[in-house]
Formats: sequence, structure tokens, C-alpha cells
Amino acid sequence: MSIVMPVVVVLETAIILWLLMTPTRQQRAEASIASLGPSGVVAPYTWRAFISGIVTGASASARTFRRWFDGIDKRLTGIEGNDTGAAERASGARCIREVMARLPFAIVMIGERGLMVTANQQTAKLFGYECDELIGKPVDLLVPDLRFNSNAPLGSAPHTLPESSDAMPLHELSARHKDGTEIRVAIGLNAFRFGDGERDDLTLASIIDRTDRYELRRNRQDLAHLTRVSTMGQLASSLAHELNQPLTAILSNVQAAQRFMAADPIDLPEVREILNDIVQDDYRASEVIRRIRAVVKKGDLEVAPLHLAEVIRDVIFLVHSDAILRETRVTLHVVGDLPPVRGDKVQLQQVVLNLLLNAFDAMSDVSPSDRTVCVTLKSEDDDMVSIAVRDCGHGLTADRLDKIFKPFFTSKPQGLGLGLSISRSIVDMHRGRLWAENNVDRGATFHVTLPAGHSTDRDESR
Repeated sequence: MSIVMPVVVVLETAIILWLLMTPTRQQRAEASIASLGPSGVVAPYTWRAFISGIVTGASASARTFRRWFDGIDKRLTGIEGNDTGAAERASGARCIREVMARLPFAIVMIGERGLMVTANQQTAKLFGYECDELIGKPVDLLVPDLRFNSNAPLGSAPHTLPESSDAMPLHELSARHKDGTEIRVAIGLNAFRFGDGERDDLTLASIIDRTDRYELRRNRQDLAHLTRVSTMGQLASSLAHELNQPLTAILSNVQAAQRFMAADPIDLPEVREILNDIVQDDYRASEVIRRIRAVVKKGDLEVAPLHLAEVIRDVIFLVHSDAILRETRVTLHVVGDLPPVRGDKVQLQQVVLNLLLNAFDAMSDVSPSDRTVCVTLKSEDDDMVSIAVRDCGHGLTADRLDKIFKPFFTSKPQGLGLGLSISRSIVDMHRGRLWAENNVDRGATFHVTLPAGHSTDRDESR
């Protein structure tokens, strides 16, 4: 999300809250702002008056504040006499509606019981209702996962309205259009607890349509899944060989056990040993299947702390038989103790798998004695963890160095040309970097750097 959005929210919310102030509090705020110099230097004004016990800071230049007050004064002044409270409140309400109507995103004001007090035209447009249809309705009409229950602890429902004056960060949730279709929205909540008995407490909800971004992310995940399945298809014969070995051993041991069972007397120690061998071979076959399923599974991102050495070892296990068939050696060198990296295991496995298979292909016409892929994993000085996949092939020409990460560029007759492109997008999403360079002697090295201990950008805003 761009920085414009929170700035707009802060400024427009400040205007709305100004209008909700009592005249006495407005005078205090006005006096504080009037003390600002004519230079227009940015200085903070803390809105202590209307949020009980919570300090929320807002800054703006003197000129900006004065422009606000000039506009607000035109709406709230001009009413003569001492008994102007009702008229001022009516004028303030009109001004609030004007401000909300001009906001470029949906805004809903929610009362103490979770009922919508007011909503702007953007809300009506987003959800397909008329504004009047929403007034007095529960907010979960629009967002089913957003609940209001003042007696329930926070977290008892998927998302509860804040009970304190703290602002809650944006949450991406499923929402429901009037016609029943599902849309994705990002919702930010800010509770205003006046505590003065003059008005009800309110929660301001800002709602941003994220449906297009959500669909784009899903399409990108589907494409990444397609390339994983395609990549595993390249390993089909070697994986079949990997599975065939324990299955053959199981069959042989079962046949041997049958012979021992037919003997008289039965050699029970030998039968027990055979059964233990069968169990071990079954575990081995199950492990192959488990790792295949882990790579090709389809689902949402699962961000967790990862030890990259384990991630890489799992991938090397998968390509072991393929490496034997190609007469290629794979070595892993882990330098020192490495910090964990937060990321999605399946997607990072996809990156390493793609780099290893590309390295195998790069050495297809090299002498078998020289077919070695060296994977080096180490920590860098700038809190980054680096992976280097070095092959002993012929290297990359200058024009290929510029093109290999572009979508649909491939030098393989059977290739999709998406492997490196998607790998780079995965690394980018993990706030890392992927690039390639030729070695001094022979071959090329693909480098991946990932931040140690940093969160993946789940919003995929990059």
C-alpha cells in the first residue's frame, strides 16, 4: 500500500474528530494551534482531549491547520446567540458527511453495539447498497468476520472491534457484496472513547477494496504451482527409481519372510529382522512421497522461521536419483551457524530446486568427471543469508545474462521459460535478491540473498 493512504486517513480523521469535539475542547486545540509561528513549520498537536487515557499524535503545518479551521469555521460559525449547541451539532454532522463523501475509500462509523451509524458513498458503491440501507445494520452484514462483542475477549471471534482507543492495523478479510459475491477488503479500525457522557463511543472503519490484488496474488500462486508441478514432472523417471528401490526391497523381504514362516521350526529372530527391514524401507518410500507432496502441494503462503540448510537438504534429497542418472555430484557447504530466515518453505524449495536442475542442464555436455554442483550457504555481514549454486558448465553469454530472468525466455526445447522468472519473484517477495554471474574459470553461479529473521511481505505489495 502506498504512503498516500495512511496520510489521507490521518488528515481526514483529524478533521472528523475536530468536528466531534465539544466547544471547550475545540478552544483548547485552537489555542494550541494558534501558538504556531507563521513560518508553517511542522509541529505536533496531541489530541488528548477526546481520547480518554490514550495519546494519538497528529502533525501538520500551521498553514494546513489554518486552512482546516478556515473551512470548518465557515460551517460552524454564523449562528448567533448563546443557545447554539443543537445548531452547531447539526452543522458538525453535515460537515462530517461532507468530509466522508469526499474520501476516496469506504468509511463506516460504527456505534457501541456494532451497528453502522453512517457510511459514505464509496461504501455504498463497494458493497452495492444505498447508504440509507446500511444505517442501523450490524457491520458483519458487510464483513462477516468482523464481530462486535464487548463481553468477549479479543480473539474470540476472527476479528473484533477494538475496545480501547488504540488503532488496529489493516487486516485483509473477506467481505460480502449485496448480491452475495465475495470481495476482499483491507480494514483499518480506530476506536474513539470519549468518556464524557456527551456522546456515544464510536469506531471508525476505513475499508479498501483489495479484490483485484487478491486475484492477482492467487493467479501468481497458481502459476508458481504450475511450474512446481512441471519441474517435478522432469524428475518423474528419477523419482520413480527412488521409489522403486524401497518397494523392491519390501517385496524381496516379504518373500523371504514367507519362506522362513514355511520352515519348521520357524526362525523367529530372522523373521523379526526381516520385518524391521520392511518397516525401514516403508519409511524410506513414505519419505520420498512426503517430500514430493510438500513441493507440489497447492495452498496459501505459510510464513515461518526456516533453517535454510534443512530446506536445501530436502531439495538435494529429491534430486538425488536424477543427479545419479546424470552422473552429477551435488555438494552442500554450510559456513558457520546461520540465523533462521522467515519465509514459505515450499516456495523457497521451488527456488533451490529450479537452480539445481538448471545447473544439471548446464553441464549436460560436460565430461562426467567434471559435473559438480557446489551449493554454499553462509551468513553475510549485512544481516543477510546467502545461497550460491555454482556449476561447472560453459557459463552464460552476455545476452543471456540479461534475459534469463525474463518470462518465457528459455534455451530448453521442453522448457516453459518461467522457472527463473518465478524464482526471482519469490525471492523478491521474501525481500531478497536473485542474480547470476559467470565464474572466473568456468561455469556460472546463481546467488540468492535473503534477510535473516525478517518477515515476508504477506501483502505482496512489492
